[in-house]
Amino acid sequence: MKVIFCVILSLFASAGCSPLFPNTPSMVVRTYPFNPAGKIILIQYFNFDPDLATDVDRPSVERFGEAIAFDVQKYLKRAGFKNALVVQAKEPLEGDFLIKGTITGVSGGNIQQRKYLELFGFGATEVKVVGEVLNIKTSLSLVAFSFTKRSHFTRKGNEDAVRENISEIAQEIARVILQNPK
Repeated sequence: MKVIFCVILSLFASAGCSPLFPNTPSMVVRTYPFNPAGKIILIQYFNFDPDLATDVDRPSVERFGEAIAFDVQKYLKRAGFKNALVVQAKEPLEGDFLIKGTITGVSGGNIQQRKYLELFGFGATEVKVVGEVLNIKTSLSLVAFSFTKRSHFTRKGNEDAVRENISEIAQEIARVILQNPK
């Protein structure tokens, strides 16, 4: 038993006590500079197929596309953008810039593994989002982004931990708009 414990301990030590499954890097590609100050920014509900979600309760994830759009709006308004509006996909687009995207993956992870082994990357929740910022008048893609967030050590349930990931991604999207070089 002592030998097994030593082997496991040495594995964790050799990994540097970092997650065995590192985060996928986020990616932001800026094609054209733009100045969003004083402009109308529309945020479209993100596309999301709840059938893609694993290890989460389906009714709790059905509105994640809406949730991320409203979170982006919340973070932009906190930063001083008064003209950040959430729109549905079928609404007419009357504004300057459009943020749209797709949630490409949602994994609820495993709460038991997360409680005890997440320091090593086990049981983590994960959300993947891709999208872009468009100039509505010219239809040019100004910024394309891809974000993947994994949960931190938490005792939250799968749905709450995934919801936290979505909020973090929304914050990153707002940061992309705020840190845009002019």
